[in-house]
Amino acid sequence: MKKCLYILISILILLILGVTIYILMPTRIPVLTYHDFVEGEPTNNMQINKDLFESEMKYLSKHNYKSLKLSDIDCFLDKKCKISKKSVLITMDDGWLSELEIAAPILKKYNLNAVIFYIGVNEDGHNEHFMSREDLETLKKKYPNIELANHSYDLHHEEDYLLDKEVFLSDLDKMKSINDSKYYAYPYGKYSDNYIESLKEMDYDLAFTFGPSKEHRKLDINDDRYKLPRLNVSNGMPMWKFILRLNWYK
Repeated sequence: MKKCLYILISILILLILGVTIYILMPTRIPVLTYHDFVEGEPTNNMQINKDLFESEMKYLSKHNYKSLKLSDIDCFLDKKCKISKKSVLITMDDGWLSELEIAAPILKKYNLNAVIFYIGVNEDGHNEHFMSREDLETLKKKYPNIELANHSYDLHHEEDYLLDKEVFLSDLDKMKSINDSKYYAYPYGKYSDNYIESLKEMDYDLAFTFGPSKEHRKLDINDDRYKLPRLNVSNGMPMWKFILRLNWYK
């Protein structure tokens, strides 16, 4: 009898300790990053199968995760808003047509907010794999839960982050007529002092990185608002790893 009582007391102490540690832990926000979506088998690491994506969004909804907007992140970094530890920012890069046709209906189904970082040069519809300006209008009308932010007008090349400041300013100016957002994601997650200075001059409020380097972690309240980290969600990631990124990844 005493042994059972000791076991119960030990379990209770561990539970109290676990809850206390969770409450005292600083809030860190997983910023999930997706790209292209497909109905069938992905052909590269950046594509996600539709069923896998739905299972991940279903998990977020079922476990009561709050899907944030960019303004929530802005307010959080200003230390004006408290954000639940069970929060997530869902982002999609480039403006693939599949983000409208496959991802958007799933996000709406589970009542989740998300962000698309759009590459402006695709607005004329010359590339059928990406959303045109007409598609962007459809997105705004049918999916108000998805906001549009910027991923450059035409600087989505590996070494473009090394360009002169004047080039960045010109590119940012071109985006105004397409999407006058104050939120940005660096192409390939690469940035430079010139890049950051240009964003500040154009009154951008937040800029996100990307990639498997030291920035590949959760967002912290003390992060530089022009170097905000994101977590990639890639093809073939098992569900346990997805859950691990939400709950334990630093």
